[in-house]
Amino acid sequence: MRQPRLFSRSALGRHDCKVDGRAFTLIELLVVIAIIAILAAMLFPVLTRGKRNAVRIQCVNNQKQLLLTWVLYSNDNQEKLVPNGGENSPGPPPAHLWVQGGNHSDTRSLVYEPYLLSPTYALFASYIQNVSLYKCPADRFKWLIGSSYQAELRSYAMNEYVGTATQYMEQPLYLSPGFRVYLKTSDLAADSPASRFVFIDGNPASICTPGFGVDMIDDVFIHYPSATHGMPGVLAFADNHVESHKWLDSRTRKNVATGSPHIPHGDPSPRNQDLYWIREHATTRR
Repeated sequence: MRQPRLFSRSALGRHDCKVDGRAFTLIELLVVIAIIAILAAMLFPVLTRGKRNAVRIQCVNNQKQLLLTWVLYSNDNQEKLVPNGGENSPGPPPAHLWVQGGNHSDTRSLVYEPYLLSPTYALFASYIQNVSLYKCPADRFKWLIGSSYQAELRSYAMNEYVGTATQYMEQPLYLSPGFRVYLKTSDLAADSPASRFVFIDGNPASICTPGFGVDMIDDVFIHYPSATHGMPGVLAFADNHVESHKWLDSRTRKNVATGSPHIPHGDPSPRNQDLYWIREHATTRR
């Protein structure tokens, strides 16, 4: 029988596996870092768009809830649309608008929770007791109230031509003469409800009263739509659909920093295609 071959200690030492101790060179490390940086640069816009889309979806869902409440109110009130308007200062109780809020001169307009949730001030209060439904998650704007900054609670406004009775208007948030004002569901049903927006995500430095003013004659913005989602805005329509719409004119996308003064009413914007689109979806001539 063949005896198993024995290896001497010296032979074992000669046949031991050797570990390659070679390390990365500086150039190789720089190449790896550069590759990681390139991948990060490629992924960052994707992640940013994903986050922005998620926020916009939440804004869409908020407006769907507001639209449902708008429909429920009409069903409970003989098909009358909930009163809208643009008062200079909030009127006395009882509640007479869907939510309350005065002009920029009223410091409580966008930071006073009872204007949204109290039946004393808001007709929607009987249906909505969740203040977050009035707030676009992309709206981070804060107003300087006294000596401190306070986050505004409401990001949405209602088309001034929907539900606004003349006693609840202020100047210059007038209704352009010769154009329809919808006060009942039948008024909208007879005039292309899929083309009439009810709620809109307003520019944080422009929104004030519950009504979203639209000048149907002069090329001026009374209120600006929001640009917090980037290019698109979010609007809810009378046929119960909510959509994003891309603003094309850079003048429409006014970005404002916290603490900035409000955007004045009647801001000129000649030949602005976005303004024309908003007009087209606000109302029609009588």
